[in-house]
Amino acid sequence: MCSKCFKEVGQKNNNAASNTAVETAGSPSQKITQPTIPLTQLAPAAVSPPTTPSVAQANKGRCFMCRAKIPLAKQAINKCRCEYVFCDTHKSIDKHDCEFDFAKMGKDMLTKANPKLNDKPRGGRSFTRMD
Repeated sequence: MCSKCFKEVGQKNNNAASNTAVETAGSPSQKITQPTIPLTQLAPAAVSPPTTPSVAQANKGRCFMCRAKIPLAKQAINKCRCEYVFCDTHKSIDKHDCEFDFAKMGKDMLTKANPKLNDKPRGGRSFTRMD
C-alpha cells in the first residue's frame, strides 16, 4: 500500500476500535472494550487480496520492471502480450509475472480455426454400413 492508503486504513482501524466501546447498563462510568483483531493476525483466507487494476505503462522507452532505458528498435521487439515493454532481462514471461492467459488465447485460436462439423451430412454422398 502507498503511504496515503496506509494512513487511511490506520485511521479506519482506530475509529472502529473507539466505536466498539460499549457502556454497561449498571454503571455508565465504566466502559467495556471489545478486543479488536488487527488485519495481520487474521487468517490469509479471511483477508481478501487487494485488487489492483492494470496500470498503463506511461513511458514505453523504459522497462516496466527495472526502469532501464530501451532503444527504439527494441521497444517493438520486447513488447509482451500483456501490453508492457521490458528490457532484455525481464522480457521472458517468468521474469515479469505476466498475467496474460496464453492457454485461453490458444483455445480461442483452435476453436476459431476448427469449427465443429454437424453429425448429419447435408447432401452429397453419405456412407452407411449395410448389413
